[in-house]
Amino acid sequence: MEFELIDYEDRYKGALKEISLPWLEENDLLEPADLEQLEHPERVLEGGGRILLARAEGEIVGMMMLERFENGVAEPFKFGVKAPWRDQGIGKALMAATIDAARALGAHTLVLTSHHSLKAALHIYESFGFRYEAHDNVAFALSDIMMKKDL
Repeated sequence: MEFELIDYEDRYKGALKEISLPWLEENDLLEPADLEQLEHPERVLEGGGRILLARAEGEIVGMMMLERFENGVAEPFKFGVKAPWRDQGIGKALMAATIDAARALGAHTLVLTSHHSLKAALHIYESFGFRYEAHDNVAFALSDIMMKKDL
C-alpha cells in the first residue's frame, strides 16, 4: 500500500480525533487532557512543534504530534494509525519522520509517556532506541510508562 507523510493543516483537524479516539477508548485511556490536545492542535504548532500525518488513498490514516520544549527536549505523542492501515509500515515511517523533525527543531532528547497496554506502539518505540525511564510525569494519570531517546 502506498502512503505519504504530510504536515498538518487545519482542514485535517477532524482526522486527529478519528485516529486517536478509537485507540484511547478501546484501551480505556481517554482523559480530559487528550481531548484538549486533539481539540487544540494549533498549540503544538504555535510552540514550534510539528504534527505529521500519514495519508493513504486520499484519507488521513495516521498521525504523530511533536511538542518542542525550550531545553532541547521534544515529546512525540498522539501516535496512532487507523486499524485498517496498521502493519503497513505507516507507524514506523511516522516515527522516523518525527525523529528527523525533532532533530531539525534542535532537540537533543525525546521523551514520551505511554501505557503498558499499547504493545504495538511500545514495540516501535523500542525498535527506534527509546529506553525505559523512571516515570515521573503527572500530565496523564493513566500513563504508566516513560521512555527516552537521545538524538
